[in-house]
Amino acid sequence: MKSQVIVIAFAAATVFGQHSPASSRAALDLREIERLEAEWNTINEVSDAEGKQSLLAEDSYHVGPSGRLYDKSQDIAAARLSYEQKQTANSSLKFVIADRKIRLYTDVAVVTATGWSVTTRDGQQRRGNSFRVVHVWEKRGGRWQMVVDQVTRIAG
Repeated sequence: MKSQVIVIAFAAATVFGQHSPASSRAALDLREIERLEAEWNTINEVSDAEGKQSLLAEDSYHVGPSGRLYDKSQDIAAARLSYEQKQTANSSLKFVIADRKIRLYTDVAVVTATGWSVTTRDGQQRRGNSFRVVHVWEKRGGRWQMVVDQVTRIAG
């Protein structure tokens, strides 16, 4: 009887102590979205058009703070222009991201966050406007791609 209890306890610990394949996949997906969000932030700070090209889905779109809608090619063109402007003005940009939340669904991740920008020009830093972002990532062919990027300025 005592050996049966030990076997049952061991079996229960083995079954319930392991993560299911679904939860392991979710943990991997969560880490990947966190990594991609950090990469996306850097891409936007340095206006890396090629980085955007690689992370954006072909049918992606961006809604800017003004409400303007950009398709992928327009978003990449805007990054190229921004890069040139930063070079000409000898300026750099950082985004400080806070309150990031990631919600995972089957092959879709929705990310919300708030933040603000910090511009450095000729050694002088200036804090920019606060904003809220919504990013939608979709796993296509085993690879996560951004399908929606919306940035909304927070008033005041």
